[in-house]
Amino acid sequence: MLSPRLKAVADLVQPAECIADIGTDHALLPVYLVEHGVVSRVIAVEKAAGPTAAARRAVAAAGLEDRIEVRVGVGLSPLAKGEAEAIVIAGMGGETIADILAAGAAVAQAARLVVAQPMNRVAFLRRWLTENGWRITAEVLVPEGRRLYQAVAAAPGASRKLNWMEEELGPYLLASGHPLLKELAARTLRYYEEKLAGLSRASRRVQPAAGDFAELARRCEQLRAYLERDE
Repeated sequence: MLSPRLKAVADLVQPAECIADIGTDHALLPVYLVEHGVVSRVIAVEKAAGPTAAARRAVAAAGLEDRIEVRVGVGLSPLAKGEAEAIVIAGMGGETIADILAAGAAVAQAARLVVAQPMNRVAFLRRWLTENGWRITAEVLVPEGRRLYQAVAAAPGASRKLNWMEEELGPYLLASGHPLLKELAARTLRYYEEKLAGLSRASRRVQPAAGDFAELARRCEQLRAYLERDE
């Protein structure tokens, strides 16, 4: 059984002949997707010896060696262009995911879908996607433990520029009025309030740019207004 975080990722994967799971760890996602008939084959990629061995053991235990191939390498480098219809990158930072897609741009753009689940810097990743030839097509928000996790699907294509709140909270999540969105907005507000307080403390030593204060204050005000709206 997948954790809520990984199940959110699985829910964004479309039926395909072959996909790639980058940073597969214990190959939980590939095994799930194959066993549930979502995809026929998976190329599971790991760069470290320990996780690679764990992935191979998991695939063997599931009896899926003929359907899931574990490859060793960094990012998208083990993949040939056009080999995978979709690319999944989950459980890494938003900047790391962007770096992987940028380094393997030819392979990434040959896929029809990227599914990303950033552990942090989700706004950075959304902005990078929309500025680098990707359009967001779906989003999922799920709780696990004390955290809220966002997963994002994107396809090659032109995108409009997102505003800062769409980058933080997700254009599709905002449009759908997701039941957990107010909680996500409240957590985002606390993050910006802490940044604003930190900037205020730092101003006693170094004079920060006035625009930084104004922008953080503006974002806090907009988040408070969003939280005060009626459902």
